[in-house]
Amino acid sequence: MAELFSDLVRAPGEAQGRWASDAWRIGVDVAAVYADDVDVNARFPHETIAALKESRFLSAMLPAELGGGDASLADMVAAVRALGAHCVSSALVLAMHCIEIVNLNRHGDSPGLRELSREVAQSELLIANANSEVGIGGDVGRSRCFVDTTATPWTLHKEALAISYGENADLLVATARNSPDAAETEQFLCVLRAADVRLKPISEWDTLGLRGTCSRGYELDAVVDPTIVFPVPFSVTANDGGGQSGQLLRSAAWVGIAESAASRAHAFVRAAARRDVGTTPPGALRVSEIAAELHQLRALLAMSMSRYEEFESTSELQHPGLITLLRNLKVASSQGAAHIATAALEVCGIAGLQRRSPFSLDRLIRDAHGGLVMVSNDRYLRDNSQLLLARKSL
Repeated sequence: MAELFSDLVRAPGEAQGRWASDAWRIGVDVAAVYADDVDVNARFPHETIAALKESRFLSAMLPAELGGGDASLADMVAAVRALGAHCVSSALVLAMHCIEIVNLNRHGDSPGLRELSREVAQSELLIANANSEVGIGGDVGRSRCFVDTTATPWTLHKEALAISYGENADLLVATARNSPDAAETEQFLCVLRAADVRLKPISEWDTLGLRGTCSRGYELDAVVDPTIVFPVPFSVTANDGGGQSGQLLRSAAWVGIAESAASRAHAFVRAAARRDVGTTPPGALRVSEIAAELHQLRALLAMSMSRYEEFESTSELQHPGLITLLRNLKVASSQGAAHIATAALEVCGIAGLQRRSPFSLDRLIRDAHGGLVMVSNDRYLRDNSQLLLARKSL
């Protein structure tokens, strides 16, 4: 536990763990090189994902007996943070893939899904999520679509509000009802092979930030293999590991943005100090403030990860105290990333405003603001306010 906490409160480039160190190396050598091109062209970060596959990140969390790397969720949270400091779109692809791996590990215990996990490990398959649906208002806990089981093969038609990197994934995981008469909340997860899926774009992804996630909307038509449908309802996968791990992994990406913005402000004032030895640059005080806020975000991420592991060990991942904490982590990390990126711009001044400057904050500020709306902070705060009314303590 002490090692976990220490690794997450260090600067990501100083992390000791294997996965965090490898992610930082890939971030420096690959993700940072292509990040601006990924952003400008709103394209999938092919180069970074290829490097992650080569280092076996996509199977890292699978157990060794299935061919995986036995990495923990904490390992991947640290890796996402390290990668997010260089290209947050790449970090989010890794984060969203890892959420599906958590679901496979915890709830994919059927023979078909175990065999699929072996295939993921053998071929480093990338998994995307197609849970959101047009007309549901962003509530992934409800579905209008259903799997047609009246004929062979089973089929699914769904209008997905967004499928991040859907055209680049090897597998898609989608929620659906098991019959047209089932309630909207009676959902289950089915895994779809890319070869069995037809995606027709119904929206574009020309956004302010997070452009490399390629989260277009699609009309999805697929053949469903019943052997790789999850054996438990979606509510179980979402509430017993999937949702909680998602908060930690995505929050790690927002902390990664904050790390990058803070480091640029820090580098700027150090360069100014070298130019005028014996004086304290005007932005140094602001960097000190940024450092304090960044250290708070690191500590909150580490503490939240630690609490997750405590509740996981006692099979209490649905404990309201943990749920509240993880929602607050998402709110605080996304707000903190946006605030630190903006504060860094004030430190760097015109150099931060220019897009081709080594101190440019352009992409970081835009990506950070994407974190505020990638699942609305207001929704989490509203849900927490209702939950806290029933609790006797904070």
